[in-house]
Amino acid sequence: MVRAAAAGEYKPVYLFTGEPFETRPAVHALLDVLVPESRRAFNLETYDGRTTPTAKFIDSLRTPGFFPGVKVVWVRESPLFLSGEKRPDISGAMFSAWSDGRQQDAADKLLTLVALAGWTDEQFRDARWPTLARTRIREVFGGELDEDRLSQVEAVQALCVQRDLRLADYRDDSTALADFLDAGMPPQAVLVLTAAVIDARKRICRRVRELGAVLDCSVARERSGALNRDAVAVLVRQRVAELGKDLTPQAQDIILRRAGTDGAMLAAEVEKLCLYVGERAAITAEDVRTAFRDMAESWIFDFTSALAARQLSPALLLLRGLFVQGEPPLRLLAMVAREVRLLLVARECLDQTLGGRWRSDTTFNVFQSRFLPQLDAGTRQAFGAAHPFVLYRRFQDAARIPGRVMRRALVRLSELDLRMKSSRGDPAMLLEAFIIDWCGQGGGPAAAR
Repeated sequence: MVRAAAAGEYKPVYLFTGEPFETRPAVHALLDVLVPESRRAFNLETYDGRTTPTAKFIDSLRTPGFFPGVKVVWVRESPLFLSGEKRPDISGAMFSAWSDGRQQDAADKLLTLVALAGWTDEQFRDARWPTLARTRIREVFGGELDEDRLSQVEAVQALCVQRDLRLADYRDDSTALADFLDAGMPPQAVLVLTAAVIDARKRICRRVRELGAVLDCSVARERSGALNRDAVAVLVRQRVAELGKDLTPQAQDIILRRAGTDGAMLAAEVEKLCLYVGERAAITAEDVRTAFRDMAESWIFDFTSALAARQLSPALLLLRGLFVQGEPPLRLLAMVAREVRLLLVARECLDQTLGGRWRSDTTFNVFQSRFLPQLDAGTRQAFGAAHPFVLYRRFQDAARIPGRVMRRALVRLSELDLRMKSSRGDPAMLLEAFIIDWCGQGGGPAAAR
């Protein structure tokens, strides 16, 4: 694509999909060949798609550049490619960004959602989320929100107001853009669009694909929702090289294990790591251990997986490793209790909602197509934003454990919580004893007391 553009064989329109940190390098590589730095001040115009009416950047495309050559109009984070079906995905990404401390990202997602719902800037600024009708909440977020979520929305809204992030009056102008493209782009004008999420079924998406190029820049993922290891390796190497650094093989391996599921957070952690090493070019394993957060919480994920499968040896080894890592026993106890509660929710679904139709040889495809749609909204909310494959594994584990065992285990965990907080007994030993009983005997004598 870049080589063709450099040879003068550029498209009239390009659409890059993915989070901004994913699309930005690709867009800049294209801009470098279409608009040299010496002409960029007058032949490149950039607009925020969430706050700019479509008519404005269409008018800009009709206006020739000040210098000879190609004029590029770049519309960032355009909502023109979204449909109502994508709202829950954007909402989940917004809450995840806010929880992770990525305030600007969360604000961007909220503006996108409100623009997609057709609100005006005045409506957005005056909104009192806890008092809004459920229908108004659903039209923005694609579903209902509990009090905690609404409080988070209020906080993101306050941030938008504080930073004076405004929302222009918005309507779905995708038809206007499609009509403009049908009429033919002006000579030597190129439209570049970036969007985190698109609905490929919309007319504007099909038209851009027919007339130009659509490039998916998003990082590949595994079925579990985790970032693909090979894709992460490429992303990390590129970003580190851009910042003038180099990774030792051991350092890269640790980063891959700590990458987690959030690509934007991964990119931010890589940049922080490069700043941490200062003038040094090489980033060592020790640098990563010190300055790179474990976003995957890989130890914890492996531990809860072993716990759910009642695998005693790996569960104990991982538990002790978490103690060495400095994890507080009370936090681990809460995590164990949460895992058992979710297993119990899955078990009750198997016994009631699914009416005993689950079989030991049920495949993931069958679970996703036949069983998952039968779960009610309350049950799905209990599992949070877990990937369907993660839910499938949880149902597999729950099918092997009787509900009475899990209920007794929850009583035992409640007793352990009181003992730990009252300093009666060593917390680590108490938790280890529970794990031995749980894994060795499915709850064991201790859980039955």
